[in-house]
Amino acid sequence: MEQTVTRFIDLASDILLAIYLNLDVEDVLSLKQSCRVLHTIGSLDYLWHKLIRTCDLPLDVPLGVDSLTLSGQELQAIVVNALKLDHKWRKPDACIQRAIPIIRSNTSYVDHIYLLPGGRWLVTVTLVGRRTDLTLWYLDNATSPRSIKTVPIHGRVRSCRAYYQPALHKFTIAAAQGTQSIEVYHMLLENLAVVSIESESLVFHCADELSSLGQIDELRIFEDTLGATFLKFAQDTSAVHIYLRNLVTGAAATLGPYQEGDEKPYLFELFRNQYALADFSEQTVSFYDIPPPIISPTLDSESPANSEPNSNHLSEGLLSTRCRLLHNESAYYMISSGSIEHDIPILNIMLLDWPQHNGILERFSPPNHQTRFSGCPTIASQVVSNRGRRLDEVQLGATGRRAVWVDIGDATTLKKWTASRYCRGEELSAGTTVLVPPASGLPFSLEVIRRIAFDEVTCRLCVSLHTGELYLCEFL
Repeated sequence: MEQTVTRFIDLASDILLAIYLNLDVEDVLSLKQSCRVLHTIGSLDYLWHKLIRTCDLPLDVPLGVDSLTLSGQELQAIVVNALKLDHKWRKPDACIQRAIPIIRSNTSYVDHIYLLPGGRWLVTVTLVGRRTDLTLWYLDNATSPRSIKTVPIHGRVRSCRAYYQPALHKFTIAAAQGTQSIEVYHMLLENLAVVSIESESLVFHCADELSSLGQIDELRIFEDTLGATFLKFAQDTSAVHIYLRNLVTGAAATLGPYQEGDEKPYLFELFRNQYALADFSEQTVSFYDIPPPIISPTLDSESPANSEPNSNHLSEGLLSTRCRLLHNESAYYMISSGSIEHDIPILNIMLLDWPQHNGILERFSPPNHQTRFSGCPTIASQVVSNRGRRLDEVQLGATGRRAVWVDIGDATTLKKWTASRYCRGEELSAGTTVLVPPASGLPFSLEVIRRIAFDEVTCRLCVSLHTGELYLCEFL
């Protein structure tokens, strides 16, 4: 009796699709090159919308863009570029290839730099005499960085944050000037040559109840929501309050106090509907729901967008979930970052020197969200290896999968770290290697670095020096 043999490509389309859905993206990319049938199924929008949710790489998906709105062809191109970059980033001998000057003059002083996700936009805060220049740069052409708009501010800026909404062609930049005032600028780009600016000043007067909360410490922006932390020291303790404001309507709320401890015992990140606090004195990570008037406010003629902060909204935040944080007293450098991955808020916390000469990175999300890791509050932990004597200017990527820092030892180096990931069923381990060695051939010395800004999607790096210069460093 003759036996019929069914070829793999003769299987039903839904069976082939089910097989694809159980493969890593690397295997999908290989299999779809086999023949026309497998290429057609391996290019389906539905397949790539599923695969993108399990891809554990920093992806170049624009801010505010839902990956489900992109075609399978667009998503495949994004993933292929991310795989190529990850392969090179993991090489021990892969270093910064070149440094392009953005600011050459040493008559000014670049105090803060902020590189927006995607590596195409840069915000600098430069001291020029008694004023501060807030400048937006366009870096799409790396060989010719372009200054788009400069806004002069009287006095010195303590903290700065920026957010870009591509669909609206809108930049929102907030700068804390002094200890109790915030300048907010909305830059609307019709094109690179035409920029309109709307601004508002948030001044916390001495007569306001907010003035007793201490000084402004950190700023965060997510879409149209501004978050600011107030930090107040009293003897051996400190207290933290959070001020939230909808920048469209002016609806505001002040929440807290949250914890007390010595020095600066917290990290703060802002998301669409929630904000997160890491309390190192209590060793906890907490997610709080943002009050509804801030998320979806209604326009109120009595609360215009340019009104001063309303101090009559002091309350406790609505706790969504709380989980434990791995913490050790030897941790001396702490940094956080936040991202939204497939509509899931992710809080990343890196503790360095945990234990001595090492660190740990933890990723958290609210437990009601199902993730590819476990669905638990702590969704991943990674060891951060380091053998330096002292660290400075640590920069953690938005998704917590890449980081860089200045390593000060016998010879100063710039280190790069990458998280572990799975490829074809095998784990690619986390690791730390040198990004810029002492004798790098770059036009600056690592010893004179003042600030660094890092984008994990492109692995671009911006470096400001104590001598006043500013460089864009290209990894590829």
